[in-house]
Amino acid sequence: MDTLLIRQLLVVMHLSGLVLMAGTTVTEFVVFRTFISLFKTKGVASASFLKLMSGLEKILLAGGVLLVLSGSGLMAITEGVFLHQTWLKLKLMLILLLPLNGMLVGSPQMKKLRNSLSDQDSEVNLTIKSIVTKLNIFHTIHLFVFLLIIVLAVFKFN
Repeated sequence: MDTLLIRQLLVVMHLSGLVLMAGTTVTEFVVFRTFISLFKTKGVASASFLKLMSGLEKILLAGGVLLVLSGSGLMAITEGVFLHQTWLKLKLMLILLLPLNGMLVGSPQMKKLRNSLSDQDSEVNLTIKSIVTKLNIFHTIHLFVFLLIIVLAVFKFN
């Protein structure tokens, strides 16, 4: 295979990884908002939506792996020529922000939410309201970071 074809295949893989990750994040956000709406009317019975969200993590991980592997391949095939450009440095920092945001904010808050739903505490609504606010901020940041990554990749600011 020639270098151009390999590069094109890597770009397709890279974009596929990005679409998987961004699409899964949007799906998680929509499912989460649906859960919140149902929780207000149905209460704890809406918890099945959280199981759906936990299943989406596998797709998110697959997209991340595809993104990293194809990005590494692109760096190898271009001999790292883009690593000296500001837009790529910013893009890489934003990409690192995604799993950090997930590990430091998203996962702990989802765990708290699941635990709060399993507790039959009288103050479950107050606890969940606080968690929902944090998870809304988490999803908003995630979606905004994806938008910034796409803008940087398209306009390639230097």
